[in-house]
Amino acid sequence: MQKPDIPHLLEKYRTGTISPEELALLEAWYLQWQPENQDISLEELQAIKAEVWQSVKPPPARVIKTRSWPRIAAAASLLLLLAASAYYLLHQSTQQPKQKQVAASPVYDFKPGGNKALLTLSNGQQIVLTDAKNGKLADQGSVTVNKTANGQLVYGAGTGNASANMIYNTLATPRGGQYHITLSDGTQVWMNAASSITYPVTFANNERKVVINGEVYFEVAPDENKPFKVSTGNQEVTVLGTRFNVNGYADDAAVSTTLLSGSIKVRNLTSGQSSLLAPGQQANIFKNQAPIHIKTVNAEDAISWKNGYFLFDNQDISSVMKIMSRWYDVDVEYSNYNRQDRFGGTFSRSANLSEILHNLEQVGSVHFKMQANKVIVTN
Repeated sequence: MQKPDIPHLLEKYRTGTISPEELALLEAWYLQWQPENQDISLEELQAIKAEVWQSVKPPPARVIKTRSWPRIAAAASLLLLLAASAYYLLHQSTQQPKQKQVAASPVYDFKPGGNKALLTLSNGQQIVLTDAKNGKLADQGSVTVNKTANGQLVYGAGTGNASANMIYNTLATPRGGQYHITLSDGTQVWMNAASSITYPVTFANNERKVVINGEVYFEVAPDENKPFKVSTGNQEVTVLGTRFNVNGYADDAAVSTTLLSGSIKVRNLTSGQSSLLAPGQQANIFKNQAPIHIKTVNAEDAISWKNGYFLFDNQDISSVMKIMSRWYDVDVEYSNYNRQDRFGGTFSRSANLSEILHNLEQVGSVHFKMQANKVIVTN
């Protein structure tokens, strides 16, 4: 038999909405009920009865017909029932611990970056490409600058010879940004987050030279008469037509250049030392060091960012979080983190940051706490 809902029945009785069947259930429960605490005093029971009586307001005085006496008697008999029930409910409530209500903490997460960049023209005018409409943006000398439907910046080929006073533009991506630009010679450039490139809108007759910061991938249009040069930090790369990636963030220990196809010459501007790279090789020039360190790598891994994913190979948490900081535009703090864990794996750049951090927690002794504008790394 299902136990009756005593609190509900008592409330219905108090408000006068109880049905005959429910009243019978309530009376039956009262006849069978025995308080678990047999030490209840008479004074306590009388106090409970008085409290219950105050809650049951008597109706206005009226003429009572004889046939109403059974109902009055039933009500009187239930007065003690109510008193006992009140004790029952009070007794039950003291046995059940109150649940502590805790205010819900806000849930923070960070969405992945996207096509965001700032174009600075030769006259200092700046165009936020995220807000700019597709189509013609500006004329720079004889070159037209267009934003295409796929979020790409394209420079026309231009006409005539390059001027002695060359016109330069700068394209910069913020943290959480990336962009693809086609230079006037047809060279394709992909920029990672927090990167920049400064370039002439029309190249000189004898060379093509650009300056970068951050990480940039190039597919250089072939031109045997015009070598293509990329300067970053204390390094210069010279090519004729090839595919390569340069990672030259100012806060990294070294500038890394990885060759995917063709041939390039890497020169240390500080020492003057030069080295030729073959496809599948990577040159690393460390700050304030003369040697160029060359090693064989999987070159495609170097452009995983350009292909839409992160690739970590035995990297420490500091290196991993530096990449996360750039792409998700979030600051990183370390709180008593002193472990030497190494991490590896492949993650989509389109995933929210919480998903990647959760996976890192599963494979290492590291924990992350996301706040409004930062991530805290702990043991």
